[in-house]
Amino acid sequence: MLLSGNVYSLNLNDPVDKYSLNTYTFPLAKKKRNDHINFTDSSKMAGSFPLINFNNSCGFMDTFNQSRLNFPIQDIETRNCFSFTDEVRKCLMTSLVALTIKNKIDIKNTLICNPNLLLAFYLHGEVNPVWVTKNGLNHKAVILIQTIIEADHEGLFSEIYHQKNILTLLTDIKFSLLSDMLEPAKSAELDILLTDAFLSYAFHLSEGIVDPYSNNLNWYIKKPKRKLGEIFQTVLYDNKMEEFVCALQPHHSGYLRLKQALLKYQKIEKSGGWHKIPAGEKLRKGDYGIRIGALRSRLTISGGLTDSTCTNHDYFDEVLEDGIRRFQARHGLKVDGIVGSKTLFALNVPVEDRIRQIRLNMERWRWLPQDLGNRHIIVNTADFKLNVIENEQTIKSIRAIVGKMERPTPVLSRRIRYLELNPYWNIPHTIALNDILPCIKEDPCYLADHNIRVFENWEEDARELNPESIDWAAITKKNFVYKFRQDPANSNALGRVKFVFPNEFSIYLHDTPARDLFNMTKRAFSSGCIRIEKPMELAAYLLKNNSKWSLEKLLAAVNRNKSKAILLSDPIKIYILYWTVWVDKDGIINFRDDIYGRDRRLNVAFNQKATSPKVLYGEISAKKYFSSRITPVSNRSNINMNKIRARVITHPSRL
Repeated sequence: MLLSGNVYSLNLNDPVDKYSLNTYTFPLAKKKRNDHINFTDSSKMAGSFPLINFNNSCGFMDTFNQSRLNFPIQDIETRNCFSFTDEVRKCLMTSLVALTIKNKIDIKNTLICNPNLLLAFYLHGEVNPVWVTKNGLNHKAVILIQTIIEADHEGLFSEIYHQKNILTLLTDIKFSLLSDMLEPAKSAELDILLTDAFLSYAFHLSEGIVDPYSNNLNWYIKKPKRKLGEIFQTVLYDNKMEEFVCALQPHHSGYLRLKQALLKYQKIEKSGGWHKIPAGEKLRKGDYGIRIGALRSRLTISGGLTDSTCTNHDYFDEVLEDGIRRFQARHGLKVDGIVGSKTLFALNVPVEDRIRQIRLNMERWRWLPQDLGNRHIIVNTADFKLNVIENEQTIKSIRAIVGKMERPTPVLSRRIRYLELNPYWNIPHTIALNDILPCIKEDPCYLADHNIRVFENWEEDARELNPESIDWAAITKKNFVYKFRQDPANSNALGRVKFVFPNEFSIYLHDTPARDLFNMTKRAFSSGCIRIEKPMELAAYLLKNNSKWSLEKLLAAVNRNKSKAILLSDPIKIYILYWTVWVDKDGIINFRDDIYGRDRRLNVAFNQKATSPKVLYGEISAKKYFSSRITPVSNRSNINMNKIRARVITHPSRL
């Protein structure tokens, strides 16, 4: 099972009964190292497994090939033909049978993996021990244990992979070796623990501890299936355990930089962290006092302050001011060199909290596809910024305005397929009802002043209505059926261009007439869509390979005030993400506020998985897989791309 090429990942969904665990497939024929195991219906074992006793040995009957898994016959008096490995195999089988059939085992640990996954893993190798030998541990086990000990370096938790119990068992086994009293039962117990740790750690490192499609995390990016079985096969049977972590961890530079940042902050934590700066008046250049000494110490510990020539530790000099400016810039604060309440709050966040923040963002990297594409767009809603990426280098960075707290911009990935010049704004029902209707009731001229027209419903041939013919005072949430549309103009809420990546949330990138908002440090003002500061520059970039459209031609078309849709010949992938920590190309770590509370929710789920993680094994579509996580479907309607493409060509004004 584990080594099958189409295997994906372990299932982290909590409810065990979500999948049927009533039938299993365990082909027991001896396989070559590079064989893939195929779970076929003809080899199912229903219910419990028949345990067959014969000649002081035991085996399983495979209903597919009717072959036994044999153990050598033992001569009771001489104990000939019964090696240490065979003793361990018997103990392994006894434990696995107890674990899977009786749902109990004498191992004094809570296993992470589903017992049936462990059984399938061992049956594939004819229940031979994977990690232990007569002389202790093999080389693979030594590397695995060291990897588990260093799990914290990957933003995981070494204690959940049985670190303490593995080391205790290992000590016991070493003592028994010195005493020349081999204990196969303990070796089998250690082997199972190491296998459980190997499978669960591998999955968590590759796919994450938390299922992104659960726990109300609002993650709508699908990750392609990884052939983890092939990686496990290479690692275990080609003696490449040294490449274990490298093969499974995300390969993105963003993840690897965070990993280095985590090590730095863990060292700071081990050294005692930093002390809080006492509250008080604002601090600025020229001030004296004990608080300034504490401020200088705080920045020095985190590496944010260069050596100062100032002989007075308690004096706020230019070097300290520059250090504060750099700190403010990398924390998304107003850069003025003055320590006000917001800067003081950020300075006093404990190093333990920053480590937690780094871990959570490393977890999000594990949820992403390994390949984002050579050319793509990333919008970081927590940073209020859009970046155009080519070959992992940012070639354009544009300030953005994102959804407000009560209407957050979702995390998703689509392709920008077309842009529209001088767009009409078909005002979403929620905005029309909650934002515009109250304005109409207060000001009867609101619709006319904002070039908003009213249609009787959302049908394509809906009749336009005279706003004055409607008794707006009598309109409520229950009887509001109208469609509002704002015509192209300088005052249009979408500005002069919008970029469309069809999605079930009806969000897109667009221009805005409210240009002054881009000067704000925190820019969460929209109803979910993303407003960008330089829309024409982005449009020219997306059309750079289209000879019909230069920046000058785009501006000329905009000035004609006619709506026009332009299909992109090479649609570009856009990722709308939520990074509250990242490390830039210069190695500078940046932190941002958790504006949507997503770090907080993820931390709750993360801690639950860390204390009692479950790696399950289930049946999906009559085939055994490590879990294929399914992207959640929102309650919005599905997207029909053919229909959208036709409307772009024939009725651009109706989009």
